[in-house]
Amino acid sequence: MAKYALGDLLKVRHIRKDKAEKDVVQARRLLVEAQKILQKTLQELEDYRVFVREETERLYAEILKQSVRRRNIDDLHEAVKALKASLLEHEKRVENAQEECRKAEEHIEHCKEALAMANRNIEKIEAHKETWVAEVHKEEEFQADLEMEDFRVKK
Repeated sequence: MAKYALGDLLKVRHIRKDKAEKDVVQARRLLVEAQKILQKTLQELEDYRVFVREETERLYAEILKQSVRRRNIDDLHEAVKALKASLLEHEKRVENAQEECRKAEEHIEHCKEALAMANRNIEKIEAHKETWVAEVHKEEEFQADLEMEDFRVKK
């Protein structure tokens, strides 16, 4: 039987499919990692919220127990502002982690689409190959029949 003309192309398509499969696996790993980071930052945010609430209460309770000057109250307000600013930074980290998760999910979808495309390309070539093989077999049978006729006629 003759060599299939698109055999090399089929090999390339299989290589691309293998790469696409590896990309999907890698994208899933990245998503899991991003989700772990998100969970960690969410926990840190919650822990920090508790800390800010407790620290704010502690600072106000400390001020209420003693007579203070205006300067000490201003210092207290600055300390509370600093705690709340830091809380905003923690919230920003959570937003960034959520964005990374979203990007990772989009990347997985992109990789899955590439894998589906690679599979479709392989299926097209394999369908063509099956048709080609059937035609080659018919041609070989036809040639064999012709040879048999030539053999019979020569008798």
